[in-house]
Amino acid sequence: MALSRSSRRMAQALVGVGVSALAFAGIMLAPRTAHAQRVYVYSSRPAPPAYYGGGGYYARPAQPYYYQEPMYQTQLGFDLEGVAPLNAPSVAGGPAAIGGGAGFKVRVGEEMRFPGSGVRLTPEVGYAYDHLWAADNLGDGYDWSMNRLFAGARLGFGRILVPSVYAHLGYGWRQTNAVYVTGQNGGLAFDLGGALDLRVVPHVGFGVHLEYSQITTDVDQPQWLAVGGHVNFLF
Repeated sequence: MALSRSSRRMAQALVGVGVSALAFAGIMLAPRTAHAQRVYVYSSRPAPPAYYGGGGYYARPAQPYYYQEPMYQTQLGFDLEGVAPLNAPSVAGGPAAIGGGAGFKVRVGEEMRFPGSGVRLTPEVGYAYDHLWAADNLGDGYDWSMNRLFAGARLGFGRILVPSVYAHLGYGWRQTNAVYVTGQNGGLAFDLGGALDLRVVPHVGFGVHLEYSQITTDVDQPQWLAVGGHVNFLF
């Protein structure tokens, strides 16, 4: 049965479309060499916390650490010092020979920091002990120790390098095994001093100090200079 001219044209068009489709499919399905592709992802969100997963480690970038000092801190201080006497007590036959010595102090107080000024005020209480090597006019050695319970304050200026002055008032007493030292060995005690602290570690300060101390008794007035180092812990 003969086809009309229009039917033949339609059949030819369908055949052409089919051949083109087969050729396109053959090209797409033919084997090709694989190529890796790079994908760049940009995000303004912060990196996630460090964790392991997905075949690797994911770490959060290091963040700078800033320490902000509080306005009030409890301060616990420990002093070690060498002692040089300024006067010698009188004993039978003349003045005693008092040599150098050593001592320590334990202090606790509350540091108050005034913002914008660098001023630090620390009311504190504590105990101090100083021991001297002593001998009488006959050359016999004996013990000579001073004890003090005190209250006072220190005033400092600065943040990293902190100079300060301090003063304490309290009760002191002397301990000695010299049989010829009589009378009341206790009385008013006070000291005046200066210190220089370095604060580069949070909650800890190191420093040096120089101090004049005296105990007033009805026998004599022991006076001495103390120089040494100290450490302060802040809570």
